[in-house]
Amino acid sequence: MAEDLQRRLRDDFEKAERRVEKAMEMVLSPPEVEVGTTPHDVVYEENKLRVLRYRPVTKKVSPIPLLMVPAMINRYYVLDLKPGRSLVEYLLGRGIDVYMLDWGVPGSEDRILTWDHYITVYLHNVVKQMKKVSKAKRVSLLGYCMGGTMTVIYASFYPNVVKNLITLTAPVNFHDSGLLSLWTKKEYFNVDKVVDVLGNVPPHLMQGVFTMLKPMNQFSKLVSLADKLHDNDFVEQFFAMETWVNDTIPFPGEAFRKYIRDCYQENLLCQNKMEVGGQLVDLKRITSALLIIAAAKDHICPPDSATILQDLVSSAEKQVVVLPSGHVGIVSGGVASQFLWPALGDWIAARSNAV
Repeated sequence: MAEDLQRRLRDDFEKAERRVEKAMEMVLSPPEVEVGTTPHDVVYEENKLRVLRYRPVTKKVSPIPLLMVPAMINRYYVLDLKPGRSLVEYLLGRGIDVYMLDWGVPGSEDRILTWDHYITVYLHNVVKQMKKVSKAKRVSLLGYCMGGTMTVIYASFYPNVVKNLITLTAPVNFHDSGLLSLWTKKEYFNVDKVVDVLGNVPPHLMQGVFTMLKPMNQFSKLVSLADKLHDNDFVEQFFAMETWVNDTIPFPGEAFRKYIRDCYQENLLCQNKMEVGGQLVDLKRITSALLIIAAAKDHICPPDSATILQDLVSSAEKQVVVLPSGHVGIVSGGVASQFLWPALGDWIAARSNAV
């Protein structure tokens, strides 16, 4: 009996070892996966950025268009990962007129572009063009992560333009319970030296920081892949996400300087002390219908960083939803299709018909 048990254990171990080796081979030489494939047209370009307008799939399309604003350092297609795993695709099916801001990839010449420029010039021009194309007077904005912080600032400047505001794991209080809040303190992190030496902050530096936030995550992902190599859908989804995770882009130096200094180090935004484009950001000026979505397991934007916004705005209608997910899985993982997409679709659709 003991020998049979030892043999079975040895066989199981060898099989597991082969699966891990196969998973490692795939990670080191990943298969090509198409991402961001939902049909669209480019309706605006400025410097590196583009605005995509997705082609409708329903006969009736809402008169209030929706602009999705991702973080400046991540590619937009996490919101349109692949068929069946695309928030864009789902919202199109709900009759929403969906636009996407693709920030593009900044070059070394863009190191002088400021945080203020990205909001008061780029984002403002995008919204103006979106209104022109859709012939709408008011719009909905959905900001993801840092993109949510930017849309919050924009909505405070243009409360008569932004009808609906959705913040998705978007930090507002930067002195929160997360490690990023600790690591970026002035006594630990000299942002001026980083920008003065590097100019644009390179992707590998930022990616290294995010990896250190959850250092065992790389190992756990490998184990999950090894355990599900037989599941083609899982494997395709895994490598679609890995494509996005490894497709980070530089953070323009001057924009990074202000973002770190004013947000993380001084925490000016939630105190109504931040100046953008020479104008004080007063969150009480936000009157848009507001939906705040946070992720309970978020290690980048803890829930307390995002949900504080409900107490800082003047919106008559506001709602907070905290989902059992992490920062990325909330938009494209299993929780996304089960919880986020229906809740988001219902909320936007109900507020996208009346001008």
